[in-house]
Amino acid sequence: TPAAAPAAAPAAPKEAAKKEAAPAAAPAGNAVFPTAVDPKYSKETAGKARMHTCVDQYNANKANNANGGMKWIAKGGGYYSECNKRLKG
Repeated sequence: TPAAAPAAAPAAPKEAAKKEAAPAAAPAGNAVFPTAVDPKYSKETAGKARMHTCVDQYNANKANNANGGMKWIAKGGGYYSECNKRLKG
């Protein structure tokens, strides 16, 4: 049984690292997000209007390096996830 105990110990740090990595994947501190859905998407469904508004802002941010290091979609929450949450209010 002593051999079984050390085998269980390395698994815990891997799980802890995964849990810590998820919040770090969304450094929304200096990313620029839209404050409202763009009126040009008013004829679309609410979800599509939010997505198109977010992608427009994301692409504008890419030109100005203002995405805060976020990718469009990332495990633990990318730009789209954060933007969509903010637009839903």
